[in-house]
Amino acid sequence: MAEKPKTVLATLLLAGNRVVSDAHLREVTWGPTPPATVDQQLYTYISRLRKLLSPHAAIQRHRPGYRLVLADATLDHTEFHRLAAAGHHAAAAHRHHAAADHLAAALALWRGPALGGVTEHLARIELPRLEEARMAALEGRIAADLALGRHDALVGELTALVEAHPVRERLRAQLMTALHRTGRQADALAEYQRAREILADELGIDPGPALNDVFHTILAGDPHHPTPPAHTAHPAPARPPRPPARPPLRPAMLPPAAADFTGRRPQLRHLTTLLRDHRTTAPLVVTGPPGTGKSTLAVQAARDNLDAFPDGQLYADLHGTHGRPTDPHDVLEWFLQLLCPPDTPVPATRHARTQLYRSVLAERRALVVLDNAHHEQQVRPLLPAAPGSRVIVTTRSRLTALEGAHPLELDVFEPAEALALLRRVAGPARVAAEHDVARTLVEDCGRLPIAVRVVAGRLAAKPHWPLAEMARRLADGARRPLDELRLADLDVRSCLRPAYLALAAGARTALCRLSLLHTAEIPAWLAAAVLETGEAEAEDLLETLVDARLLEVRGTHRTGRLRCRMPPVVRLFAHECAQARTTAAERRSTVERAFTAWLLRARTAVRALAGGRQDAAARALAWFETEHGGLLAASRQADTDGHRAAARSLTRALAELCALSAAARPAVRPRPAAPPATSPAVPPAAPPALTRV
Repeated sequence: MAEKPKTVLATLLLAGNRVVSDAHLREVTWGPTPPATVDQQLYTYISRLRKLLSPHAAIQRHRPGYRLVLADATLDHTEFHRLAAAGHHAAAAHRHHAAADHLAAALALWRGPALGGVTEHLARIELPRLEEARMAALEGRIAADLALGRHDALVGELTALVEAHPVRERLRAQLMTALHRTGRQADALAEYQRAREILADELGIDPGPALNDVFHTILAGDPHHPTPPAHTAHPAPARPPRPPARPPLRPAMLPPAAADFTGRRPQLRHLTTLLRDHRTTAPLVVTGPPGTGKSTLAVQAARDNLDAFPDGQLYADLHGTHGRPTDPHDVLEWFLQLLCPPDTPVPATRHARTQLYRSVLAERRALVVLDNAHHEQQVRPLLPAAPGSRVIVTTRSRLTALEGAHPLELDVFEPAEALALLRRVAGPARVAAEHDVARTLVEDCGRLPIAVRVVAGRLAAKPHWPLAEMARRLADGARRPLDELRLADLDVRSCLRPAYLALAAGARTALCRLSLLHTAEIPAWLAAAVLETGEAEAEDLLETLVDARLLEVRGTHRTGRLRCRMPPVVRLFAHECAQARTTAAERRSTVERAFTAWLLRARTAVRALAGGRQDAAARALAWFETEHGGLLAASRQADTDGHRAAARSLTRALAELCALSAAARPAVRPRPAAPPATSPAVPPAAPPALTRV
């Protein structure tokens, strides 16, 4: 079973016959950034689980969610809690034999790590609770065994457990007791000293009553009757630091604005409206795929509104796109050194630094720009608490868990914006002289701002080049097109690489394989064929790539399945990776699986249209109208890449579908273009370029 359906099932089982809301199922299955098709996918998973579980269990719809009711099935999670409760109850009544038996039976139900194969979102919520219940049962069983005099058999087990859980004081106290009862008093006292060092180094605390009681009992020579712990008063917490007086320094940390900033006027107006509302502290989150100019837009908006923040601007690059994001603990130190007088000590802990930072900003109207954030935990300590100061965050993630955040989704340029940037950098006369070529250039770049900027800069550096020369270089199949999209420190390949490297191995493989297809859209069924997996698993991989901003959602099929698109520049990057990671035979096998999948679906549609059943014909017609462009692209790719038999079969199926659909379609509806009837194959496609790889 795939990860997401397994997560839904585990969540319903853990609920114990209670209703689980749709919102909670979305959260544990997709996390803070669910896809646009989340409701359809959730319904699909529930339907699939109902079929798998029947008749032993039933999933019932109870708004606002679902409830799983077991019929003739038992659940080890429920049985574990029943046995553990009986064991703890027996231990409290000093029935040690019963306690040891019940707790041992409960622990025997654990056959490996809990929640294997579910999403990290569910594991993060439920795993600590489950693991704590297991550890409590384990410690209870050991306590019962010690009470029964089984200390000799426990030393080895406890030694391994203490090594695995060095800060669990009860386990170490039990090891000390077992060691002392087997005549190893020196080893028992050494364990206490080791515990003191570990607790001080890792947690900054002293041993608690559980360890101290056993320690004093061993010193007194009576391992069976520990003395009660002495009550120690806890010191009062330190008072939060008082905000310092306003320093004379006015921080101005913003990078310079881009001198050739172009377009994005609606987005700038939106950000300005939000920034000038000083009644709220809600952060403004500028999010989007790599290379869309999030940082440039944020800095431009900040500089356009400097007059609204007379107490200065703070800026930090959080390096969220790299392997080691910046720790907010360090960012707070930088900010406090600027905000506070020189003699103000910076607190040692993150919590204290955050308190001081928020206290200082409570007296000011400052603008904070947090660039390239990785996740919400990195941003939260850096948010002001009082109205007046505002925060702009740029990120490739959506950060939907930030309470009250105002998201601004940044996409590629509009065509006019891309041409305007090309005109501004390369020169208006050159663009006017080759206007059609200029439009082709920006479309070949996918209108991705960084790519357009690199092309414009290279043209500016080569004033003797016509625009057609740049277009020729990008379309030259003998070159590596991404080598042409590099200018000094502006490098499209380097912009995309962090997102690729952050993927798991399976997602990287999926991206590379999908880049070998020439179809404009990638339906889930086609991805499943190419990736050699089921549609549900393929859809999970597509969702992963969408979350990484390497694929775009183009909609959903009527069955609820995803349809995605790979942006042109991402396709080039992934194609390079595929060339480096795979052999020619593997790549050929990948595209052959795609051709086979197209042919099987096309022949199924032909039979349905020719069969006379109206419902089947209607479904086939709808499929052909949706997939006509992809089928045509597949047949052209087969012909261009030398798959002659596949090209002939796909062309024949396409021609049959065009003819049959024309007969089945009312006259008022347009007919898809058919391939030429004079050739068994389709006309050769152009060499792969940015828009046609």
